Amino acid sequence: MGRVVFYSKEDMASKHSLIKAEKILDNYSPDAEFSINDLLEIYNIQLHFDNNLFLPKWSVHDMEGYQTTLKNNWRLLKERLLTINNEDVDATLVSLEYPYHQQFWRLLNTLKSYEKLSDATFKRVLYKHSRHIDFVLSQRNIVKRFDATIREFLLCYKSSAELLLTQFEEQKSDKDRPNYHFPKSLDLQDKEGIISAYLEHEDANLNYVRLVENSKDSNNLRLSGKTRLKAKRRSQEMNNEIFEKGHAWSIRVQVGLHKDQEEPVKYKYDKGLYETTYGAKFLDRIEDDVELFSMFKHLFQYTDDTSMILLVSKRSELDVLERISLKSKNEYEIGEAFTRKEYLSFLQLHILNSYLESKDSKIENLINVFMVHVNGLIEGAEFVFKIRDSKATYLERMRTVLPDVDFLLRQYQLLAEDGLIDLELIHWSSRPIAIEQIKSQSSKKYVYSEDNLILQLKHLFFSDQSHLFYTEKYKSKYNNLFDLLTKEKIFMEDFANFQKGLIQNMIQDGYLCINEDKQVSIERITLVYIIRELHRNEGLNFWRYPRFVREELDRMIKEGTFIVQNTLFTREEARYLNYYLNKRDCTNGYDLRNSYLHGTNTLSEERHKHDYYLLLKVIVLILLKIEDDIRIGKLNN
Repeated sequence: MGRVVFYSKEDMASKHSLIKAEKILDNYSPDAEFSINDLLEIYNIQLHFDNNLFLPKWSVHDMEGYQTTLKNNWRLLKERLLTINNEDVDATLVSLEYPYHQQFWRLLNTLKSYEKLSDATFKRVLYKHSRHIDFVLSQRNIVKRFDATIREFLLCYKSSAELLLTQFEEQKSDKDRPNYHFPKSLDLQDKEGIISAYLEHEDANLNYVRLVENSKDSNNLRLSGKTRLKAKRRSQEMNNEIFEKGHAWSIRVQVGLHKDQEEPVKYKYDKGLYETTYGAKFLDRIEDDVELFSMFKHLFQYTDDTSMILLVSKRSELDVLERISLKSKNEYEIGEAFTRKEYLSFLQLHILNSYLESKDSKIENLINVFMVHVNGLIEGAEFVFKIRDSKATYLERMRTVLPDVDFLLRQYQLLAEDGLIDLELIHWSSRPIAIEQIKSQSSKKYVYSEDNLILQLKHLFFSDQSHLFYTEKYKSKYNNLFDLLTKEKIFMEDFANFQKGLIQNMIQDGYLCINEDKQVSIERITLVYIIRELHRNEGLNFWRYPRFVREELDRMIKEGTFIVQNTLFTREEARYLNYYLNKRDCTNGYDLRNSYLHGTNTLSEERHKHDYYLLLKVIVLILLKIEDDIRIGKLNN
């Protein structure tokens, strides 16, 4: 406890570690007796130095002395590790402190000290110190050397399934992801057997069970439908246990239509219930069906003022626990904000349809009228798309409408590419269409940035994990630096000492400015506004911004800071639509297209009705995006 440990170059505690390191280095004696932990602690100091982490007060003379000490320590540590053998490896592991487990195995791997261990000794070590398997699997050469022994161990180790799922299924950043190397002799059948057995464990972790449920076949892990169904049933069973014990929270959304309400909409939040009420009198004043359809963007907020779909799951809307929680890399990321939007948008469809039925109409009629409106925006071509007035079951409707949605998207792809719709060409090709590849009529539709500086500024100004927005004066009133600076008068003295250095750097780089009164404010407001939009939507719809914003974007595109994409949907919008229609991006979606067209759908008519309304929502979103793209195309022609 309290030893120096090197975590990363970006670790905020490095200064504190270097203060402790200074005392160790100043008191170092080459004649002292060092334990393995002492040697590894000084090795961790060396890692700080190797990454150019020093205390500013150290002189050149100090540094030369410290470097000599570190070289001497490395010699002693190397000698100690090279003598590891069958007789003393167990005692070494018993004495080894936890922070140095990973580095011990890494150094054994690098120095090839493991070659002195017999299979019998290594087997005994694994079974006695089973938790070390996490660190052993990180070392490719050790795993290769003891392949059969490690396979045998993993087949009976209770946490093997969690290790497999962490490596092959869990969603993590590259920086945090452990890179496990599993024995080549551990084949796909072994892996499935391990996971299947795990699902039967009484103490199986629900998070890992869900990873199995949402898994996707790869060269490293392939699970049968039987195993995935087993995981789904176990997940439901464990969920029910949680609800019965009361360890859960609810997301409640209520939508109503008030016959005497003049206002378009009223919002209310009380005791966890989000209540939205729409005014029937307001709707009665809308005589044009195209305008009524536009409620989806203006009143229901399916899209924002830049025609971006608001219903998508946004990283910026996830809270801290939702961002760090264990989840599959193959699942669509869902949080409370997303779930609330899903409930609301679904209920809005039902409320509007109920209102329309009172006027002898329905959603399908509204969609068809809007389709006629869209056709009126283009010249020399016409979309063939109409939802038929049908008394058929919802199952039959699903199987009828889904191919028509594909057909509509194919037509738009041809219109964007060739300027015309060749129906015969569409009928000639049966290749499935990928939503993310459908082109826009504009060569410059969406702009994104993966530039490190832009991503860093996005974090500093808008992340709730930035350490710059909390001040003693305003406490936690705001959850990002942008809101703090734009809503309050903030002076340099309001920032803590540990914040001032970074604030000064941002002033020197021209992102912030400070006046004579020491008030801090945003300098490059247009750039910061663009970064805010990037934070909000992960991209920008280029032509839906004022000229001065587009000029700034053009400058950064030319510099290579931003990149351009000419597609009908943004990356996140395509993922959202795929979440509904197929398993192209995620395994936890509805898979409406495949399940209904291939006959693997549920037999519940109530479920068919639910899915049909989901499909209507998808159609509405597609039409809104098509209308926006056509209008943008007209602006650029």
